[in-house]
Amino acid sequence: MPPSADPPGGPERPPGTFHLGERTRARRERAGRLGAPHLVPAALALAAALLAWAAWGRISCSDAALAVASPETQIHAALARQGRAGVPDVYGFRAGGTATLRDVRYADVAVLVDGGRAQVVAVVEAEGEVAWRDEQARVSYVGRESFAMSRCRIALWCADGDQFARLKGVLATLFRREDAFNARDAAAYARLVSDGYAGGKDALLTRLREDLGAGAAARMRVRAWQIRVERDRATVGEDYDIQVAGAGPQQLRARFELAREDDRWRIVSGL
Repeated sequence: MPPSADPPGGPERPPGTFHLGERTRARRERAGRLGAPHLVPAALALAAALLAWAAWGRISCSDAALAVASPETQIHAALARQGRAGVPDVYGFRAGGTATLRDVRYADVAVLVDGGRAQVVAVVEAEGEVAWRDEQARVSYVGRESFAMSRCRIALWCADGDQFARLKGVLATLFRREDAFNARDAAAYARLVSDGYAGGKDALLTRLREDLGAGAAARMRVRAWQIRVERDRATVGEDYDIQVAGAGPQQLRARFELAREDDRWRIVSGL
């Protein structure tokens, strides 16, 4: 016979079904155990958006403040942003050669503004490499340079490309000194040496003719230069290799003094 009443605990339900109260209770238990994970990505996205907005606000305010700053302040800021530089045609006479400079720093900056142009004098420091022909050498530089800057759109003030003019001038003389040695050309040395060379120019050239004309031919290759320029004087440390036929290379070091005479740098001591 069919039962006269439902069994204790209520009527039977198909497997997998729940009352509404049980489903609500189950959801609360899961949320309590898991900590509402679906909220975490949304919170992270919101935080990232707030940080980006704040950073953009700071950058925009900084650029806006710089745009209305004095030309002197704008020039200092433009130079501070230039950490790298490429200097073309360092060999001179449009014969190529490039100096690739990094860690460029400008100190003791003096600015004279005249309308849309400015004359700048600064101590420039940099490290890098110089490549010319089939050679490459390290270079470190400290020098007082004078150059012009003019107004431009992106950086507000841009250099005219001659902020390394004295470095290029010294390098041009150093390249030709190496060329003169490798060509065994005493006459080429004569064009590089100052008339006021320490110990006498004539005595130096006599010695060079004897040295270059005697013994087996040798070739030098420069590995590094350390250059310091102050106004119209320069001090150069040079690390180089000498290769004599039939012998291994010798690593040598020289120290030169140069002076700027008639818009050219000439050697005044060290040869």
